Amino acid sequence: MNQETTPAGGSRLDPQTLFVRPDAYPLEFGQGTLDLVPMTRETYRDSVFLDRGRIVPAARRGWQLPLPGLLDEFERRGVVQSPLNFIFHIAHCGSTLLSRAMDLDTRTLVLREPFPLRQLGAEAATVPAGPREPAVWKRCLALTAALLGRRYSDDEAVIVKGNVPVNFMLHPLLALHPESRGLLLYTGLERYVLSVLKTPMHRRWVGNVSGQLAGGIHVTPGLGSPDPRKLTPAQAAACLWAAQMLRFRAALDQNPSLRSLDCEVFFSNPAATLTNSLQHFGLNISSPEAEDIAASELFSHHAKDTARCYSRETREQELDQLRSRMAGDLVAAMQWIEDAGLGDLALPESSALNSKNG
Repeated sequence: MNQETTPAGGSRLDPQTLFVRPDAYPLEFGQGTLDLVPMTRETYRDSVFLDRGRIVPAARRGWQLPLPGLLDEFERRGVVQSPLNFIFHIAHCGSTLLSRAMDLDTRTLVLREPFPLRQLGAEAATVPAGPREPAVWKRCLALTAALLGRRYSDDEAVIVKGNVPVNFMLHPLLALHPESRGLLLYTGLERYVLSVLKTPMHRRWVGNVSGQLAGGIHVTPGLGSPDPRKLTPAQAAACLWAAQMLRFRAALDQNPSLRSLDCEVFFSNPAATLTNSLQHFGLNISSPEAEDIAASELFSHHAKDTARCYSRETREQELDQLRSRMAGDLVAAMQWIEDAGLGDLALPESSALNSKNG
């Protein structure tokens, strides 16, 4: 790899920008390449998610770098990993809202669902044996984490919100830096089923994600080696929920830097949850500032669709309506959990985020 790389767009990407500053964001792994796009602090904040379809780049033209040369250059330079703060979640439990509430000017750089992490998580869980090329996969994971760890100032904390596939590679991701920390955000089975099966689009999402992660689900310890591709939507939702809860439980046993967070706690007391979450990430926020954020328009509008009014009361009313309409799905999901012999999958109270354990 040359000292400076010229992409199709024509502008040069120097190593200082690439490996030190977050101005060039790793958008997506291609066929032997890594695509990057220009970003600023403002465009990171404006991007609800950081995938190709929803990112708000600083300019249209980016860079496409050959992956083999990029990996070699990354390792030759001995780029140091930085600690990352993660929001891991099982989906549809307030992670976007929490991550946006943590977007504090100059104090945090929040990265919502970096697509390369999703790609790596999916590759790790596609088949039971794991990644097709484990050595290359590990190199790509190290590169991705290092690029996500860049920041605009030394005292700025990087907060990374993952997505479902990332939950299937928690251990290798956290092992990259001993000071990385994480929250495990979750919800109970009932709320989960109501949220992920409420529309035909959501039901397709369950089928697609379960099929894509079938290998990782199959080898999840304690789950009984199911094949989610052979299940009904309600059963597949229960299976996907259980797989993630079991993986969260195992991660808590292995890593003292993790805390669990029930979304009901967050929704009922957002200011205190925000304060405790940031403290766990080594950041302090005053009570008045936390209360101001919790009282802002952020919490009265949909986190993914800011033009849509959506409060806690709206959320609860929607769930009440879904309970009667989706009674059959709830019964089928709970029956699958019972038939699988899974029992109570609640995460241990001792791991919960609170003012005592931060």
